[in-house]
Amino acid sequence: MNPASILIVEDDTKLRGALKEIMTREGYAVDATESGDTAVSMIQDTAYDLVITDLKLPGIDGMDVLRSVQRLARDTSVIIVTAYATVDTAVEAMKEGAEDYIAKPFNLDEIRLVVRKVLDKKALVDDNRFLRSQLKKKYSFGNLVGNSEAMVEVYKTIEKIKDSRATILILGETGTGKELVARAIHFNSIRSEKPFLPVNCAALAETLLESELFGYVKGAFTGAVRDKQGVFEVAHGGTVFLDEIGDISPRLQQILLRVLENGEIQPVGSTVRRKVDVRVVAATNRDLGNMVKQGTFRADLYYRLNVISLELPPLRMRTEDIAMLAGHFLRKYAAENEKAINDMSRDALQLLERYTWPGNVRELENVVERATLLETSREITPESLPENIRNAPQAPPVNPDEDLQTLEEVGRTYIETVLKKTGGNKARASEILGINRTSLWRMIQRLKIAQ
Repeated sequence: MNPASILIVEDDTKLRGALKEIMTREGYAVDATESGDTAVSMIQDTAYDLVITDLKLPGIDGMDVLRSVQRLARDTSVIIVTAYATVDTAVEAMKEGAEDYIAKPFNLDEIRLVVRKVLDKKALVDDNRFLRSQLKKKYSFGNLVGNSEAMVEVYKTIEKIKDSRATILILGETGTGKELVARAIHFNSIRSEKPFLPVNCAALAETLLESELFGYVKGAFTGAVRDKQGVFEVAHGGTVFLDEIGDISPRLQQILLRVLENGEIQPVGSTVRRKVDVRVVAATNRDLGNMVKQGTFRADLYYRLNVISLELPPLRMRTEDIAMLAGHFLRKYAAENEKAINDMSRDALQLLERYTWPGNVRELENVVERATLLETSREITPESLPENIRNAPQAPPVNPDEDLQTLEEVGRTYIETVLKKTGGNKARASEILGINRTSLWRMIQRLKIAQ
């Protein structure tokens, strides 16, 4: 790791030399100048981590140097040094963006401590920025692998809804990548700098889930020795991902509905409601519409969650994506395990493409990871695949003309069925078919349907 770089701007020759010496001894890469004008030129040419500048300088002063840093190098921190220590000056400098302020005379231990504190803070900010950029890259649309027609439609929908404040309901079988999509939505949205917090609603009992979501106050129950913020409060400004939303109890359904409608949460044991700003993305592999009909899921909550819905297709419905997905996972796990495997044999790929993948993309990823670990050659071979995939039955070839009807034949069959169900009542049949009686009569004559 390269040492932190520091620019010292000080017109006092002795002090400038002393500061440069002590900072160099601390292991920093140090440049120094007596002029504010020269400092601005140096800042344009070199990316410094920190500028230590005197306030009073010949030519442009330290405040001008600070403003130049804000304009030219916003990632550079600034410490203001001055013999004119007033509250007003300190406040002005901090308002302009200075990280710290130190007054002359000062001892070298003091400046040492301040510099270390400022650089540690900058390193933390830089690390957080890097990690967020990596997360955003990881969960970008480009990492939702697949170019099938079904996935293209998913990408289009995500692009349209990513900045919406409305709740989003993601539907799909287990293993289709619902959380990955939720993360992609968040990290590509205007909320990306705020938290993304996932909660598996099926993994916690009702009381624990309520505490996890909404927090609790001290004394709310045995063991509540202090106040604790819930996920909704911690994620303020960001996104809460409620996975397996179909598994929450009727009582929690009611509470969640109130939260979604009012934007307020009430910690367990508290009488006070708190405003929160979160976007809720929910997901389930269950048929919520059918659960509503059965009375096991609130209709009002369902409609509140289902403002925007996104359905992820199972892998068996997008077999054209299997090769791309397998290649993606192969590169990932070959790199992680330092394996010199760069391809998948045609036979192995054919086995993957004929398998029905009940566990969807998650199962495919696990299979490729296993194969990568077991394979000894430079490509994945059938021998490295699990037995159930090697022995999966071959789907019979499909004859596109076999057992298919013409549009006219389909129409005749359907009209005959409707007429039979209505007992030959043409008025009722025309209502069901969505045509008038005259049109129905003409179709009966043209298609030679027995009456």
